Amino acid sequence: MTKYTGTYSLEDLLAQRFVPASQFGFDNIARAIQAHLDWLNAQVADQIGMIAETTSDVRRVYGASEEGEMNEVDELGVARTQKDTQGEEIDFPLRKFSRSTGWTADFMARATPADLATKVLGFQTAYVTRFRNELKAALFGKANYSFVDKFGDGTTLAVKRLLNADGMAIPNAPDGTAFAKATHQHYMGTAGAALAYTDIDALIANVTEHGLTNVQLVINQANVSTLAGLSNTKFTALTLGVVAVPGRTSGTVETQVVTEDPANKLVGYWAGYPVITRSWVPSGYYLANAVDAPMKPIVHRIDKFTALNGLRLVADFNAHPLSAQTYEAEIGFGVWGRHSAAILDGGTQTTYANPLGLVRTR
Repeated sequence: MTKYTGTYSLEDLLAQRFVPASQFGFDNIARAIQAHLDWLNAQVADQIGMIAETTSDVRRVYGASEEGEMNEVDELGVARTQKDTQGEEIDFPLRKFSRSTGWTADFMARATPADLATKVLGFQTAYVTRFRNELKAALFGKANYSFVDKFGDGTTLAVKRLLNADGMAIPNAPDGTAFAKATHQHYMGTAGAALAYTDIDALIANVTEHGLTNVQLVINQANVSTLAGLSNTKFTALTLGVVAVPGRTSGTVETQVVTEDPANKLVGYWAGYPVITRSWVPSGYYLANAVDAPMKPIVHRIDKFTALNGLRLVADFNAHPLSAQTYEAEIGFGVWGRHSAAILDGGTQTTYANPLGLVRTR
């Protein structure tokens, strides 16, 4: 017998395939759906933490360098003041996405809790897919573009990419190393006709030369075998062997966790740098990301009004959320730390080509 009190999860709703939603209780269903949405939005925010900073900022200044020279003076002398290198504005877009629920009065009269829960899972899949695709487009598209900020102040935003030799100021490295803003490039092709281990080394160096540490190599699951197969590879894949077995002569001390998602986990090391898979990295492309960079490569822009953030039900009356006609989400990604990551196109020599199938290039 179904209990109609207490807190239900979406899994509980999926089990109720024969009880009418009206009998189960619309309030119980609404609470379970909202709890699931809160959980999903928290999970999404947590997962992007390694690559993105979440903020409601629309614009920031990038490229400033705090540098100068210590001049020798006598006992009464005072050095002249010196100007720091000035930065330039960099902006972040925000877009709105929607999907209709189809929760008509006729549907609700026949629906079971399982029907509603299945619908919610469909909205979740659509949201996560769009979220992932927007992140992919923000990182792997090379060209800067302009964007009218419809959900902000209506101004035209200048949205940048990772460093792409566009002449914008670049912060100097902590040791004072300066970078040629007209030629410095973080979108790379291979040096030779085919991917080589030296290309991966150059990719990582393109980030570490900016004085950034804790760099990770982020790849598609399909390219684990590619790295392992390179001549003179520096990739050591994690094995599935048991640790500390007497007489063991092969395998790594650290082992893979078989219960983790193969498309989103640590799979090995490249000359000591962690190699992880992520489902949003296109096959054939390799990303070097400085996880602890003060400026994350990406800004995940959210609305300044908290109620508009994350995936949400849009109800005509807040007291009756299951009367909603749409699910909505505002998603915005723009590059912030232009030097904090670099990308290698493993299939194109010298130059970089955008991956096929990006949801947008601007």
